[in-house]
Amino acid sequence: MPVASTIALTHQLASGLYRNMSEFVRTCAIYIGIAVLVAAVMIVGMPSLRSQARQMHGALLLVLAPDSFVPAGGVAASPPATLVGAISLDTIPEATLPPPAPAPSVAGTRMAAQAAAPAPAAAAARSGDGQFSEADSLGQAQVSPAQAFARLGVSQSQQDALVKFISRKYLIAVEAASMFVDTAYVAGSENRVDPLLLLAVMATESRFNPYAGSQGGGPTGLMQVVTSVHRSRFARFGKGDAVVFNPVANIRVGALILADCIRRRGSVSQGLLCYCGATGPGADGGYTEKVQSERRRLALAASIAIKD
Repeated sequence: MPVASTIALTHQLASGLYRNMSEFVRTCAIYIGIAVLVAAVMIVGMPSLRSQARQMHGALLLVLAPDSFVPAGGVAASPPATLVGAISLDTIPEATLPPPAPAPSVAGTRMAAQAAAPAPAAAAARSGDGQFSEADSLGQAQVSPAQAFARLGVSQSQQDALVKFISRKYLIAVEAASMFVDTAYVAGSENRVDPLLLLAVMATESRFNPYAGSQGGGPTGLMQVVTSVHRSRFARFGKGDAVVFNPVANIRVGALILADCIRRRGSVSQGLLCYCGATGPGADGGYTEKVQSERRRLALAASIAIKD
């Protein structure tokens, strides 16, 4: 092959390689630029979107909040006239409480004792063993959140740490987390249930979503209470089906059911099995361990001792 032809062929191959390399570099530069642009938009925009989502979540919860609830650093807002289940976070109006029952006779006492006997395991329903006696009412001595925290020896710094942990982990508004914690401590103090256990149940059942639910009277709300079984327990909180989504009502009813389960079964672990409708250990799909693990995480995050 002539030298001139060899030089021309070499030059042609070099030019082609140069063009291919230039095209490859240009393509890579374009994709890298797009990736950098997308990353910059996400870095700048995501905090704003998260903040907006938290604000929307907080606003929705305040629509269902009780009249006396005051957001952290804010002023209690006047709820709309259509608010369902409007109750006080600290007290239940006396007018809504059932009248005192007359002194039972000997026969009546025996019937009440029979009604309080544990139901058979086969009859257990999710979130409880079925219908309970009227003795298990919400008309117990009421306490305020401050009294509940003081009674259980929880300081303000521990409260703040617990609220911040729940808000960060479950991406909910601080105001909403504060409401859940306050109500859990009120309900836990009333029913002698560890409030951290109630919060752990909420985290496991609904991830602190008060609007979680299913059709046909199934598990609903923060505590995923089976409304078809326990609908009567919501009556004192308001009328209509929407009352089950009221976060305060749902927590208080769920706490009452869980307390009854623990009392009937004799321990927290057995009570959790009852609450989720499991027939025995190993039949709950790990539910009990999930709740207990989350309870320990909440206690560790806020440096609060677990009380059984």
